[in-house]
Amino acid sequence: MKKVNIIGAGLAGSEAACQLASRGIEVKIFEMRDEKRKTFAHRTKDFAELVCSNSLRSDDVTTAIGLLHQEMRLLNSLIMREKLKFSLPFCA
Repeated sequence: MKKVNIIGAGLAGSEAACQLASRGIEVKIFEMRDEKRKTFAHRTKDFAELVCSNSLRSDDVTTAIGLLHQEMRLLNSLIMREKLKFSLPFCA
């Protein structure tokens, strides 16, 4: 069985892990955050705490992050599907 190590459990690392695992490849993710490195947005040492203001902000395809989101959707991104299910409406 093929095995891949991924450094970082942010948007790119998490998506890469999902895509590889869905293809039957064993994945191990390494994340630097531990109990001492918690932040206001990251409350635990666990993975899956993607921050909306950074990784999941705008879907406007005229921005780099919005274009990336569109490309991820075209490639069947698990993270983008979940983002759509749990997004809240924007209030100005």
